[in-house]
Amino acid sequence: MALSGAGLGLKRLVWRLFKEGSIGRPGLPRTGFGERCAYGSVRRGCGLLSFTFALGGTFGFYQTVRFYLRSQEHNAECEASKFPDVPQLTLYQYKTCPFCSKVRVFLDYHDLPYDTVEVNPVLRQEIKFSTYRKVPILIAHAEQNLQLNDSSVIISVMKTYLLSRKNLEEIMSYYPSMKTKNEKGKEVIEYNNKYWLMLDEQETEHAYPTKESRVEEMKWRRWADDWLVHLISPNVYRTPREALASFDYIVHEGKFGGVEGYFAKYFGAAAMFFISKMLKRRHNLQEDVRQDLYKAANDWVAAIGKQRPFLGGEQPNLADLAVFGVLRVMEGLEAFDDLMFHSKIQPWYIKMKQVIQEPAGHRALRQLH
Repeated sequence: MALSGAGLGLKRLVWRLFKEGSIGRPGLPRTGFGERCAYGSVRRGCGLLSFTFALGGTFGFYQTVRFYLRSQEHNAECEASKFPDVPQLTLYQYKTCPFCSKVRVFLDYHDLPYDTVEVNPVLRQEIKFSTYRKVPILIAHAEQNLQLNDSSVIISVMKTYLLSRKNLEEIMSYYPSMKTKNEKGKEVIEYNNKYWLMLDEQETEHAYPTKESRVEEMKWRRWADDWLVHLISPNVYRTPREALASFDYIVHEGKFGGVEGYFAKYFGAAAMFFISKMLKRRHNLQEDVRQDLYKAANDWVAAIGKQRPFLGGEQPNLADLAVFGVLRVMEGLEAFDDLMFHSKIQPWYIKMKQVIQEPAGHRALRQLH
């Protein structure tokens, strides 16, 4: 229907161009019906010649656009059928959460369609169905709804699924949760093997060119979770002004009511300013927490080196996606601008942003060339 409507619109455009005499040869005055041709005389032959040029040019233009519309329609059909067995996905998230951002980056990079449900961070009514009370949560709507918890587990499960095509429920069984206690003695849920992809030997060889590349990817995925993510809050809430700007963004992007949003913005900003100081001490950060952020960015760039655009080589791997996802939540804030200016990470970040926005099919074709 969209194609036929576009075609009808083009036909009307062609007719209007002929009727108004608005198509002419480049470099010459317009030669519509009854207008003077290049030599100043009114000639039927000149008008006929102009009409012929106009008809040929417009017909070519019409065919080109018609072909483009058909190719776009075909691409859309291919995108819909690219992963025909992937169940419908729903991501429960806080938009400004770095762990949720990691999952979105992964899904976007792999062109996996998904819906998002923004969770109210105070009431969390949207995830009342779950005993697991954190986000992100990914629901795979299969014959039975499958719930995936923890950002790194979600990414490992879905990547294993895409590479192996094993049953999703079977893959999830490889990532059992276990209860343990953190340094404060609080009971938490952990997944010891969450950075592993559960692949057989042949699938592993296909996914990783060397054993070292697999170890490297796991190392930096863990680094993103265990170190990089803990640099975000102390930096975005570093000063009262930055804390207020951060919460203004959080309230704007999050799911808050009017009064709730007002209190969240001002009281939340004040609270997080003081909490960020506690986090600075807990993670042994420097007095100027920006320096830890810059160093982390430069350590990451040094790990990539100068011989490859991404840690994964010509294309990002799961570590690239994780680091980008964590840093992306700072976009638009002072900490992000400082990071881009005072560290070496900007070229990599720009390339990552471009490749995330590029359709997966286009990336595959570019690699072939």
